[in-house]
Amino acid sequence: MSKALLPAVIALTLGVGIAPAQVESQPEPTETVTDLGPPLGPLADAQQEIRQIFSHFFKRTRNPKMHAQGWAELARHMHDPRLYDLMFELFEDKPFELRRDLVELFVKAATDDADVAICWAAVFDEDQRMRTWASGRLVERVGEGEPSERIQRVLELALTSGKDDPAVASSILVRQFGLVKAIPYLIQAQAEPRRRDVRKGAIAQIVVGTQQAFVANLTPVVANNAVGYQPTIGIVSSGVVLRVMDAVVWAYRTEVHSNLVDLTSNAWGQSTAELGYDQKAWFDWYEKEFKPTLADGSGGG
Repeated sequence: MSKALLPAVIALTLGVGIAPAQVESQPEPTETVTDLGPPLGPLADAQQEIRQIFSHFFKRTRNPKMHAQGWAELARHMHDPRLYDLMFELFEDKPFELRRDLVELFVKAATDDADVAICWAAVFDEDQRMRTWASGRLVERVGEGEPSERIQRVLELALTSGKDDPAVASSILVRQFGLVKAIPYLIQAQAEPRRRDVRKGAIAQIVVGTQQAFVANLTPVVANNAVGYQPTIGIVSSGVVLRVMDAVVWAYRTEVHSNLVDLTSNAWGQSTAELGYDQKAWFDWYEKEFKPTLADGSGGG
């Protein structure tokens, strides 16, 4: 998992920006309030303890018994989502087997915070084996229902990241979960430009023309009893000059396109393969044909 993305994990796992709306005075609840777990202590102290556990049980040992003790120690901290990003960071360079066991620790936690972390690994981890493993475990965790809004937000971030692997991994999960609300993100992600900056000046030049030689000058050459001239040859060019001022390479993600077609065809009841990679045609279909079926309940799964 990229370290540049780790701060976002904190925001997602803590539900930043998804606070419930404020309400006026309400009658006191008659049901027992759900236990939210032990109180969270100072973050610095908790992070220090996680680093000590990693250093003692995982950093320099391959002993399975030591690892088992280490997982038991880490399990005591799974109630604190503030530590999830640090856990991923510490195990980032470890063998796949250890990182897989780390995912299993989140699976055993069985909380929405842990599921968000699993989803993040499923789409943003740089190792394909890790993405595949985490994706399978996330699907098992969600089951037949719909993933939480926070998990869906992670999938949307992956589709709009501009990166191939996260977009493909996210599109697979979107199709498996049947998230028709993510269709606009899939449409946008199936083909994207590779470069977004603006160049200054021409990047290439093509000349289509002819060159004609002519005598531009004569230089006298004098010798005993002889006089001559040395010609200077010039070139005249005529034709057309084509200057290429800018160029953009587009990436066509065939896997995202395939998942988009499968999802939309199943939800709409008709094949959408004929829309191809034409984003305008896709968005026109989504607004004018598919959304009305959602409104009247005749489509959309």
